[in-house]
Amino acid sequence: MNKDFLILSAIYLIFAVPLSLMDSKRFRISLPLLVFGTVAILLFRLGFSAGSNIAIAKNLLIASLSSFLIYFCTRVLSGEGLGWGDVFFGTFSSIYTGFYMNIIATVFAALLGMLYYLFLTMIQKFKKKKFVHRPIFAIPFVPFITAGSVFSVILFYVIA
Repeated sequence: MNKDFLILSAIYLIFAVPLSLMDSKRFRISLPLLVFGTVAILLFRLGFSAGSNIAIAKNLLIASLSSFLIYFCTRVLSGEGLGWGDVFFGTFSSIYTGFYMNIIATVFAALLGMLYYLFLTMIQKFKKKKFVHRPIFAIPFVPFITAGSVFSVILFYVIA
């Protein structure tokens, strides 16, 4: 495996795991921690990674903008079902994954979130022994973005 991949993943997880736990417990994330994580990943990607800094910066800019637009549009179209923390964290994760893997990471995050939602729905139905559909649950989405990002990067490095 690539040494840069391991260091980058460690930096990402140092910030992503505490933010995921915060979101799971309080449905809030620490924006200062998110900013520090973004700066740390950017410094590593632009300062220590192999390759052209211009090409890397271009990829990260496109990844960040596209990720922000995807999560922002999802927020708007879902009636603010996604919080601003999810939007910003999705943008932060795109700096870790890059443009192409970010698309895959977003799909994985959405699938994991839907599976978790279905699991909670089934548990609720069986606990109450009523089969009345109640479609509104609040679920933290940052852990799913984290899992999708890590899974897509691992998948990329295993295949490549």
